[in-house]
Amino acid sequence: MHLKRRNHKVWIGELLVQKEFISQVHLNQALAIQRHTSLKLGEILIQQGLISPQQLQQVLNEQRWRNLVTALLLSVGTLAADLPKFLYAQVSSPYPRPSAAVILPESTRYEHSPKSIGGLPLEDSTASRYPLPTKITLASPLRGFCHPLNGRGLLTQGIRGRTHRGRMEYAYDLAVNIGTPVYAMRAGKVMEVRDYYPDTGGNRSRSAKFNYVWLEHEGGYRSVYVHLQQHFKRKVNLQAGQWVKAQQLIGFSGNSGWSSGPHLHIEVQKPGEPQRFSKTVPFKFSDYCPSNRLARQSQPVSP
Repeated sequence: MHLKRRNHKVWIGELLVQKEFISQVHLNQALAIQRHTSLKLGEILIQQGLISPQQLQQVLNEQRWRNLVTALLLSVGTLAADLPKFLYAQVSSPYPRPSAAVILPESTRYEHSPKSIGGLPLEDSTASRYPLPTKITLASPLRGFCHPLNGRGLLTQGIRGRTHRGRMEYAYDLAVNIGTPVYAMRAGKVMEVRDYYPDTGGNRSRSAKFNYVWLEHEGGYRSVYVHLQQHFKRKVNLQAGQWVKAQQLIGFSGNSGWSSGPHLHIEVQKPGEPQRFSKTVPFKFSDYCPSNRLARQSQPVSP
């Protein structure tokens, strides 16, 4: 696939693929996220852990240089078709390419790329190695969370998306079929379980009518799993005050509340008042989480 050029300019995404910093698949996913957020392409790729800030700056410098050369060649009408290709091929990167993916044991690795799962950014170590800090930023997010869908789902809205504003600034939406198992991202205590509403979706008028599980983790940080399937509670036998393990089955995805289609909304919140959702904080996922096979088997599921 070749990216279209406007006014013969070289685009940053094209350069990143050419230099093999990212794949075309990663670029397409990032462009899809960009269409629903106010983030720049480079910011999205850095948040996903696909490139480093240094690699981005290097490619931006090369982009400016290439576009300058192209403009000069077009202005004089000489070698406009061939010389840029020759010059571009001579540019080498002073930064090493991303290291090869670490192959994890079959029982403990995800089936997707170790750089991202479902389009979400990943960390490279176990949850237990990351105590939760007190100051959270995009550059230093909370770490050590497992993927709530075990790698399933497509990221349809990321941080600062169309509806992810204000309190929900750092939330994610993962499109997935109704009934897909949902797992705890980290060990913690169940704060609240709501299972009232049907999977009919709806507009803003249904913004408070969603099913969810709300967990509290180390340091008072919380995670919430929203738009769950109606009647999920009886299948997982989950109660407020109960302690759950990381990757324990806690529900099933649905389409309850303000939703245009089946998906799972997830967010991590800073410590706050009981019975009230607090402001979200940036977080990343671990690419090495224990297998949840035993967690699935240990949960009573009603037919």
